[in-house]
Amino acid sequence: MTSTKSKASKDPKSPKAPRICKAPLVPVTVPTKSGERYYEFQDWFNRHAYWKGNHDLKGLIVTFLTPAQQEKLNNGTFRYIIAMKNFHCSMKLVHCLILSHVFTNDRDSISFKIFGCDVSFSLEDFHIMCDLRIITHNVEKSIKRESKILKRYLGKSKGMTLKYIREYMIQNQIKKDDVNFKHVCESDEDAVKLMKILIVESILFGRKNESTMLEEYATIVEDDEACLNYPWGSASYEKLITSIKYALDNKDKNIPTEYTVGGFSYPLYVWFYEHFPYI
Repeated sequence: MTSTKSKASKDPKSPKAPRICKAPLVPVTVPTKSGERYYEFQDWFNRHAYWKGNHDLKGLIVTFLTPAQQEKLNNGTFRYIIAMKNFHCSMKLVHCLILSHVFTNDRDSISFKIFGCDVSFSLEDFHIMCDLRIITHNVEKSIKRESKILKRYLGKSKGMTLKYIREYMIQNQIKKDDVNFKHVCESDEDAVKLMKILIVESILFGRKNESTMLEEYATIVEDDEACLNYPWGSASYEKLITSIKYALDNKDKNIPTEYTVGGFSYPLYVWFYEHFPYI
């Protein structure tokens, strides 16, 4: 007597168990010697890379801040960031740079092999482009405490998302035709500090709208002296480089996926074209 199990296996109508073939993950081997590639050219593969920072910051500044407030922002800690025409860059190029990454032991630079040339994007390069303070040692984490400015205008300090603060600014745009218009912020300093918090989170750290803001950075921005002396350049650079180094870890090159790059990638984009202007 034939078992039910045997009949089911011979039945042409019964579904076949799918074959699962695991494709190799890249990189296959992790380089250990300086100058070794993470990805050989024959291993290159397409991916959709994204930077989730705020591309529309310029428009938000114009609609939320008065001319006097904009002047304060333009002359403050992030003046070189504000002076940039835009924050758009080719993420296809950034993806190619990630694939061109070579191993080094230098903590303050990341190296690439491009067209046979060994080039490095250093912390000093980032500093020159952004004019943000850098330090030679690790960035110390600030003490967590409540952000007074977020609580005053947004109702709470902890768990606030970038989307919420952007919507707040959009809802309280300057009404140019209203002669009796009064800005939602009590002072020019408060309005500028709210915008600086957005610059730090969405530009320097490249966080997406749904991300929760970190209270410690908001409290640093609130303190004028602390904001001036904080190594924003080192913190942003570290975020970018760490993101680049591990962006493709455990990614299957045979399965289309997307990934995001953190930090501020625009200076890396500018740096590339300064080195290879005829590309």
